[in-house]
Amino acid sequence: MTAPLVFGVFPLGIAGGPDGLAIGPPDDFEAIGRALGELQGDGKPLLPRMYVVWSGPESTAAVSAQVAELAGIGVPLDLVLCYRDPSGDVAAWASFVSQVVARHGRELAALQVTGEPNLTWAGAAADGAFPGARDALMQGVLAGAAAKREVGAAVAIGFAVVPDIDPAASGFWAEIRDSGGAEFAAAVDYAGIDIYPDVFGPRLSPAELPATVEQLLRDFRERDLATAGIPASVPIRICENGWPTGPDRPEEQQAVVLESIIRTVHALRTDLNVTHWELFTLRDADSSKDDLFHRFGILRDDYSPKPAFHTLRRLISELG
Repeated sequence: MTAPLVFGVFPLGIAGGPDGLAIGPPDDFEAIGRALGELQGDGKPLLPRMYVVWSGPESTAAVSAQVAELAGIGVPLDLVLCYRDPSGDVAAWASFVSQVVARHGRELAALQVTGEPNLTWAGAAADGAFPGARDALMQGVLAGAAAKREVGAAVAIGFAVVPDIDPAASGFWAEIRDSGGAEFAAAVDYAGIDIYPDVFGPRLSPAELPATVEQLLRDFRERDLATAGIPASVPIRICENGWPTGPDRPEEQQAVVLESIIRTVHALRTDLNVTHWELFTLRDADSSKDDLFHRFGILRDDYSPKPAFHTLRRLISELG
C-alpha cells in the first residue's frame, strides 16, 4: 500500500516577496503551538518547516548559531538553507552545508539545499538571482551527502525549485545533468517543488485546478527530473503550497483551493512518487494589508482561524 501523505507547515508570520519581507505583529509561540496541535489532532506529528539565510562566508557563524538553535528545539525540522551570497562563494557555501549536516544531521528530518535556485527574476526572494546558484545547489547537495555518510546521519537531503515554464530556454535541468551527472542524482534523497497555482500565473477556475496541478507535477517528474537524470525512485515533495486571501480572494475560496490541490496530490502520490505536502503558511503576516504576500495564512494575524484551517485539519486526519 502507498504510504499516506506527510503534512508539514511553515508556522511563522513572515513571507518573502520581490519587494522584501512581508511582516506584521510578532509571532506568538504559544498560539502557534496550540494551532499546530489542533491541526495535527491524533495523527502523526506535522513537519515544521523553517528557513535560514546564508549570505556569504562572513555570515557563517551567525547562521550556524541559528541552525543550532532550531535543531535544538526537540522537534525534527524540515530546514531550508538559503543561498543568498552576492559574492558567489560556492566553496564556502559547500563547507557550510557540510558543517550543518555533520553537526545536526541526526536531529533534522530534512535539509533543503538552496531555495528555488531556478527562479532568477524574484530578486532577494529566491536563490536563483545570486551568482553561482546552480553550482551552489549541486556542490551543496554533494557536500551534504558526503557529510551524511561520514557521520551516519539520517537527514533527508534535497532541493526545491519552482515550475520551469520553458526548460529549453532556461537550460537549468540540462546543466544539472551535464555538471552534476550521476553523482548528483545519487546524492539526492528528494526533489522538491514549490507550487502556487491560481496565485502566480493565470487565474484558474475550480474546474481547471486539478488538471493544472497534475500537469505541473507530471512535467516535474517526467520532463525536468528525467532530463537531470534523477530517477523516479527519488520522491517528490511539495515543499511550499498556499493560496492568499484578500480582495477578490475570499477566505472560503482558500479552503476550496487547498482541498482541491491536496486531494489531487494525494491521488497522484503512487503514480508520481509524491510523499509530502507542506503549507505556506500558518498565519498571515499582516491581515490588514491587501497584497498577496501579507495574507497567505490559514490563520489571521491574531491567530483566529479562516475556513481553510478547519478544512486542512480534516484533510490531515483523513489523508495523513
